[in-house]
Amino acid sequence: MRTLELESCTVTFIEEDLVHTHFKDDQLVSVQDVQRMFEAIKGERKGRKVLLMVSVGVNTTMSNEARASAAQSPESSEHIAADAIIVRDFGHQLAANVFVRYHKPDRPIQMFPDRDSALAWLRTQRHLIP
Repeated sequence: MRTLELESCTVTFIEEDLVHTHFKDDQLVSVQDVQRMFEAIKGERKGRKVLLMVSVGVNTTMSNEARASAAQSPESSEHIAADAIIVRDFGHQLAANVFVRYHKPDRPIQMFPDRDSALAWLRTQRHLIP
C-alpha cells in the first residue's frame, strides 16, 4: 500500500486499481482539493482509471462546486471508473444522496455502511477498467 498525504485528504492505493480517499476532519473540501486528489491519482496510475472508495472525517463537507467537480468534471470521468461512498451517519447519507442524485455522475456509484462492503462491491467493478 502507498499513501499520499494531501492537505485535505489522504489517498491510499490499496491495490493497483483500488484507491481509498479519506477527507480529513474539519474540512470544507473545495474544487482545488478535488483537483489535487485527481492529480495524485493520475500521477500514480499514469492516467489509468481507478475504483475509488471515499470516506469523510468528522465535521467535513464538500462545497457544492466541489461536489459538481467530483461528479461531472472531465477529470472525474477520466480517472474514476466507479465510486463507493462510506456513509457514517444520517447527515452524511443525505450529503452523499445529493452527490449521487443531483450531480448524477456518469459512472456507477453506491453507498455503504462500512469499508468491507465498499471494497467487496468495488472489486466486482474491475470490468470497467480497460
